[in-house]
Amino acid sequence: MALEWSEAYETQIRKVDEQHQQLFRFANKLEELIGQEAASSEEVEQLLHFLKTYAESHFRYEEACMAKRRCPAAKKNRLAHQTFMEFYEDSTASYRENGFSREWLERLNSFIQDWLHSHICAVDIELRHCRGAPKT
Repeated sequence: MALEWSEAYETQIRKVDEQHQQLFRFANKLEELIGQEAASSEEVEQLLHFLKTYAESHFRYEEACMAKRRCPAAKKNRLAHQTFMEFYEDSTASYRENGFSREWLERLNSFIQDWLHSHICAVDIELRHCRGAPKT
């Protein structure tokens, strides 16, 4: 089932919200792949590359926003980002070692969907209340 962006996910920082919307589109692509019999190694490599570059860029930007705004959730956010990257590294290593499997893809998909709901709605939206610097 496709995930849809809603106000519940908004941080009210345009660039952060646009980046989060990219992750929604990524999650929807994962859903599409799960419905297929198999995925090509090229498709999987593209997904893994996107996820890594997205996370590195987005986490750096979001953490800087929280620091500028003196957001009380900054430390919790940084720790959650570390957990995300650890999951990414473990998941990538598993793929490289064992190859593609539907179970692997479902674990990745489940993690991303949980992240969208639990992390963005519980931690990232704290940016709404932090006014230490102008919105960008």
